[in-house]
Amino acid sequence: MTDTPQGVAAIGGDRFDAVEAMLARYPDLTAAEIDDLKLWFHKEASAFDVASMAGKEAIATGYRAFRDDHIDRFTARDLVTGAIIAIVGLAFAYMLLARAF
Repeated sequence: MTDTPQGVAAIGGDRFDAVEAMLARYPDLTAAEIDDLKLWFHKEASAFDVASMAGKEAIATGYRAFRDDHIDRFTARDLVTGAIIAIVGLAFAYMLLARAF
């Protein structure tokens, strides 16, 4: 076991099993458990871990709901970043067109 900001977390296969158990209970989780799942998805899990978890039919409903609610959502930061990129791209295209004429 190892200490995390959210409490005690299991290591290796135990950690994977703990995450699987939480996803099976989703949305009936505490705020600390949701934070722990976010930590796992964002910092701890490898692509293989996530793919393995996604392939488990027994937790498919909880897995998909958690991903939809907490992982795959666009945040305000994502929207602002996208808008800035679009504005810069349009400004660049305008400058190129203005030079052409």
